[in-house]
Amino acid sequence: MSHPASVADLGEFGLIRRLAGAVAVRTAPALAPGLKLGIGDDAAVWAPTPGAWSVITTDALVEDVHFRLGTTDWYDLGWKSLAVNLSDAAAMGAQPRYAVVSVGLAGDLPLEAVDAFYRGMADLAARHDTLLVGGDTVRAPCLAITVTVVGETRPAAPGEAPPLLRRAAGRPGDAVAVTGDLGASAGGLRLLEGARPPGGTAADHAALVAAHRRPSPRVAAAGVLLDAGVRCGMDLSDGLLSDAERLGEASAVGVVLEAARLPLAPALVATYGDAALALALAGGEDYELLCAGPADVLARARAALAARGGPPLTVVGRLVPLEPDAPRVRVVDAAGAPLVVEGGWSHFGGAE
Repeated sequence: MSHPASVADLGEFGLIRRLAGAVAVRTAPALAPGLKLGIGDDAAVWAPTPGAWSVITTDALVEDVHFRLGTTDWYDLGWKSLAVNLSDAAAMGAQPRYAVVSVGLAGDLPLEAVDAFYRGMADLAARHDTLLVGGDTVRAPCLAITVTVVGETRPAAPGEAPPLLRRAAGRPGDAVAVTGDLGASAGGLRLLEGARPPGGTAADHAALVAAHRRPSPRVAAAGVLLDAGVRCGMDLSDGLLSDAERLGEASAVGVVLEAARLPLAPALVATYGDAALALALAGGEDYELLCAGPADVLARARAALAARGGPPLTVVGRLVPLEPDAPRVRVVDAAGAPLVVEGGWSHFGGAE
């Protein structure tokens, strides 16, 4: 008797059973303190942690809009599909707890591809103590993925609100900082799309591709920022220029970014030279954290991250009062002179 090779061979319910086994939930109390029912019923059930607020986020990824199967493998696609949602939870300062995943698949898709996809997702989930507790599978003319993550804030004392990272919590005079390096993902995407690299080594190119295919959401770092007193933050998904614009709009302030202070990924500089700055400003999909706060608070956060082996925190600018007719975000050189840089991603308008 031959073994099923494709989604159609296995059928919907057989596929569900297969995937449930691939992402079997671990029910250790420390990992899932509130989980009551996972995969197997019509819905998952959990009890929220007393004193905590629930945080929910969802993202859709559509083939040839958000990814191309020619530039990623199935494992990395599963990893990244979950990573973008974990990053959104981290952007609020929340610990992701549970995820549900819905996928639209072609009937002739090989089962080994589906297995690799869910294995990538499950491996990243395990790194961040997140359980895959359900979802849906449907036949679709192109690959479509929707992931929803439910997280929790840290429990607060009775009568107090839990701490959060908010875009609207910035104030004029705050310093602006980012975790990690910028631009590697954009540089990796260029390589994957066939651009001939002007420089860099094979190791540089591999590092850029890995940054694009397998980002590391800053879940732990977000908690360190909160502990240090940071209250203004978001993740960098659409490029520093676009996301700084969103933070500035939410906080009703202007943003000044100092180009000379941006932490450009070393492999990006080695590969793209002078073009690295534009990629770091506008490229997107870094999934680092953008935050703002008083200089002493950010200094405390930087030291705490370093002590815990976390990513570096680099001050890259400041929040200023918004002046009439002035752009929301300004990029300046080391002497304070303005630089013209275009870019940033908008789902319905391309570059903005």
